[in-house]
Amino acid sequence: MTASSTGLGTLAIPKLFSSMSLPIIFGLVVGGLYNVVDALFVTRGLGINAIGGVSIVFPIQMMIIALAGWIGSGAASIVARRLGAKNMPEAERAAGNTLFLALVMGCSITALCLFFMHDLLDLLAVTPALKPYSLEYLVPILSATPAVLLGAAFSDLARAEGKMKILMLSMLLGSVTNIILDPIAIFVLGWGVQGVAYATVFSQLLSLALLLFVFGTGRTDVKIKLSNIRFNAPISGDTLALGFPLFINYFGVSLVIGLVNYSLSQSGLSEADYLISAYGILGRVFVFVFFPLLGMTIAYQTICGYNYGAQAYDRVAEVTRFAVKVTSLYCGLITLFAVLFPDWIFRIFTTDLQLIAQGQDIARFLFLGFALAGATNIWSIYFQAIGQAKPALLLSSLHVYVLQIPMLIILPLLFGINAIWYIFPISDALTFLVSLLVIRWAFKKLAHQRTALAPG
Repeated sequence: MTASSTGLGTLAIPKLFSSMSLPIIFGLVVGGLYNVVDALFVTRGLGINAIGGVSIVFPIQMMIIALAGWIGSGAASIVARRLGAKNMPEAERAAGNTLFLALVMGCSITALCLFFMHDLLDLLAVTPALKPYSLEYLVPILSATPAVLLGAAFSDLARAEGKMKILMLSMLLGSVTNIILDPIAIFVLGWGVQGVAYATVFSQLLSLALLLFVFGTGRTDVKIKLSNIRFNAPISGDTLALGFPLFINYFGVSLVIGLVNYSLSQSGLSEADYLISAYGILGRVFVFVFFPLLGMTIAYQTICGYNYGAQAYDRVAEVTRFAVKVTSLYCGLITLFAVLFPDWIFRIFTTDLQLIAQGQDIARFLFLGFALAGATNIWSIYFQAIGQAKPALLLSSLHVYVLQIPMLIILPLLFGINAIWYIFPISDALTFLVSLLVIRWAFKKLAHQRTALAPG
């Protein structure tokens, strides 16, 4: 075991949490910045319809992210706990199985989505004004799906053993490359929306190449062996079961975005394309501010999973409490800014007064409940980290499937199309309350486990 692995069980929690989360946050923020810069260049360089065309197909990109998270997060949970239990052969078998799943699933998704491309656009109710931009953007993005899933799998394997510097470098390399290539593709080469997609694909391939080099040259604890890159039914079952809560969480977000865009495009409102564009810009900003929270959640999952596997239950409880405090402080500050200064968000991207006016109220509703997201994310990922798929599935499905999607269907019928924005703060508050009850039950159970291990 290297120092990066053993430190998970020995370093003081505040120091360990910061040393693990800050590199991830840095890399993710740069990645999120690319998304924001991407939207800025598309909006200012190609117009409102261009950002609308890219934004309305974002649910498909979210589906790819969901699949990557499904495989990678499930594998990370298994590998982290096997490393904590000093069981290297099982950790390496899980890693090989993960890469196999990523390749098979990535190739299948690419083939299916490209074949049914126009059906997908019709399903998303892409308007005639936005459709040309959507087509130009999607084809390169979908073609790179196998590389995206493989890159995510390698990233989660590096995270599982505490290789945060490697993870940060791969994200940083891809993100900076993308930020540099975007303006070149739009303003120099004149490739339009398609050029933005090519810049994204090239950056993803570059990140994957770095991770392949690191794992291929044996610079990690977990070694990738060709004999392990195969389908293993028991490991695949555990991987998919543990990663499924994260998958349905991301996939649910994709469904919500798709339903909101569908409702707006079918509303008959003259400003529908403006609303779709405003919602698309906010979606990218939301992803950007969510990335620091995601970085802290990823670090927490790794620390919690390792210490649970090592039966260090005191450290599990300590890191959970610490993570909830830090993430809640961050999310509260974001909510305060977004509610007080929503117009500042849009003025970064555009001078179009109609777009700014349409987006301000949406921003307030979208970010109002974000103050509660830190605690609910940590409590949900706790169950995934300790290998309990059912409670993790319950909390992951609650926010989107039990609350948001039904409300998205019902509230507009009762109160009109603008009521779709009410679902965000209401669902955030209800999810927090239920998650609080579930985590209180879980910590009582953890206390019994700690007592059982105590001497005498």
